[in-house]
Amino acid sequence: MTWSDETDRFLGSWKDGIGCYVYPTKRFKTVTIYAAWIRDLSPSDRALGALLPAVLKRGTQRWPNRVLMEQQLEGLYGASFRADVGKLGDKQLLSFHVSVVNGQFLPGRPDTVGQALDFLTEVLERPHLVGGSFPQDIVEQEKTLVKRQISALINDKGQYAFSRLIELVAEGQRFGLKKLGTAEEVDRVTAPGLVDFLGQVRDESPFVFVVVGDVDPHAIQNHVANRWSGAKKPLTTIEPYHGKHHNQTVVEAQDVRQGKLNLAYRTGLTGKDADYPALVMYSGVLGAFSHSKLFINVREKASLAYYAYSRIDPALALMIIGAGIEFQDYEAARGIIEEQVDAMRQGHISDEEMSFTLKGYINDILSEEDNPGQIIGRQLEHLLIGGGLSGPALIEALKAVSTDDVVRVAQQVELDTVYFLTAEGDGQHGA
Repeated sequence: MTWSDETDRFLGSWKDGIGCYVYPTKRFKTVTIYAAWIRDLSPSDRALGALLPAVLKRGTQRWPNRVLMEQQLEGLYGASFRADVGKLGDKQLLSFHVSVVNGQFLPGRPDTVGQALDFLTEVLERPHLVGGSFPQDIVEQEKTLVKRQISALINDKGQYAFSRLIELVAEGQRFGLKKLGTAEEVDRVTAPGLVDFLGQVRDESPFVFVVVGDVDPHAIQNHVANRWSGAKKPLTTIEPYHGKHHNQTVVEAQDVRQGKLNLAYRTGLTGKDADYPALVMYSGVLGAFSHSKLFINVREKASLAYYAYSRIDPALALMIIGAGIEFQDYEAARGIIEEQVDAMRQGHISDEEMSFTLKGYINDILSEEDNPGQIIGRQLEHLLIGGGLSGPALIEALKAVSTDDVVRVAQQVELDTVYFLTAEGDGQHGA
């Protein structure tokens, strides 16, 4: 594996479908290790992807049950371990996380990082099987838990409204798929089928290690090179949104107590584009902070929203605006939101708004340096978008953004889809 400098002090590279990236820093007394298989979201196997990490964390050949695994972690100076499934754009990430105290701070300076990496290898390479299959009772237990997560997402109306908006924008494209699948898809998963899927994942899926802490990058490289081998499919970047809905509006009714108004805008810019920092400042002035136009005009002045925000998706080239409103305030709230977007397009941006927005982003970005999970997240984003700035490099780029730059990117922000979740029996809004 050939090492190269990456954004914000990450060192690493890809070889034969396997990536290894290390962020050496003395900021933490722990070392955080993240490993993930990266797959294209697909309705045919997303439920399998949601279940696989959950089942793998339940036992290995050496530690065939959760109690023994927890004892092993406790013996590793109280290391923590979790497995999860994530989503970024049109990718499903089957992820595993270990956090361990750095051995240099312990008596005898034990190699805790090496032991933690060995623990991960055991989990991923030597699962607990019975008769060549995952234990049926464990698979059924985890299926029940995943279905509960699916139900919880449906019952969280804010998250539900956001996911429905993305589904409508995607219109069948992979990024509109939910990472957990449906309850029906989970029900169809079998223990033998999950073993077959594990073999497919190992053989095909790009695999990445990301490590944050005071470690020797070459020692991590050697571990990965010695224990993990290719060749897998190459990593492909996320496909940004290229759809052309024009003011598509969908109103749905459910048993809800608060209306959820979400709007999706095409921006034409992903995180790797040169104008991305200007787009970040655009969203900041519009709706990322308490001084932003949406908060001041929709929530404070007009008292039409419990919350109002904008955020950009650097992978999909989308901007999402969200607001929690009373059902009868749909037209008024939407009107004021669109007025603020138009004000940005016309250049109604004050020096104070620019200054406060820059300070807000600097504080947010610097706070990431205290969170290994956020450092790892921005590196994954960098890899899956195919470039871009983050961390201190993004701060410097934001400082160079002018009001004219923000107005320029505002011209290409176009309304794509509006989704309003209202109460049953509220017949005053037409789709």
